[in-house]
Amino acid sequence: MIATASAALTLIFAQAASDRVRAEYPDQQWELEYPALIGGFVDDYYSCLKGGSYVIGDGSGFEDQYRGDIQRCRKQASEMEAGANELLARRGRDADTPPTQVANIFETVRRIHVERGASLDRATNSRIVASNAYAEAREVADAAPPPCVAYVNELREARQNHMETQGESVKAIYDKPEYTQDDQRLIATYNAELMRLTGAITLELRACPQANYRVYEEGAETPEG
Repeated sequence: MIATASAALTLIFAQAASDRVRAEYPDQQWELEYPALIGGFVDDYYSCLKGGSYVIGDGSGFEDQYRGDIQRCRKQASEMEAGANELLARRGRDADTPPTQVANIFETVRRIHVERGASLDRATNSRIVASNAYAEAREVADAAPPPCVAYVNELREARQNHMETQGESVKAIYDKPEYTQDDQRLIATYNAELMRLTGAITLELRACPQANYRVYEEGAETPEG
């Protein structure tokens, strides 16, 4: 699969009072500042770096492939850096931005580009880990359940039935301004049975991890308690 990095990174330019450009890279916390006078040279070089095509899925990471862009654009880097220095000298701005600083600007562009590749690798790896975790959960849920799963399901059904058959009566009592002794006994009995069933489910789940997942028609695996 081939992907073209036509929009690998968005630059947010801010024109300062001293006719300098600040390029911010929010997702990487990078910041690059340089004279607006040489902005065209910097932009052209970065466009060259972003113009590569990358292979996805053959074991090659983005970071290594982005490093390859530096070699591919080596001639462009030399020409753009020389052009920037020449223009600064011609305009009498080379004292403010000497060649060493220009070299540092272009080096920072390269580092930002490589870090962008590393960032894509991290994001890709995170998705792979999440996908593997989902696959493992699905495998556990789809496997032939041991007998303990059936018992846990019976307890769940008993708890659900208890809440459905007794819950409305208890809710009606809660809505009363005052409770009678019979009301209090009914609430206590309801809560005691609910706690008993919930406690039994919790204990059984510790010995029967397969019962932690139930597969629904939508295909989602949801931890159950």
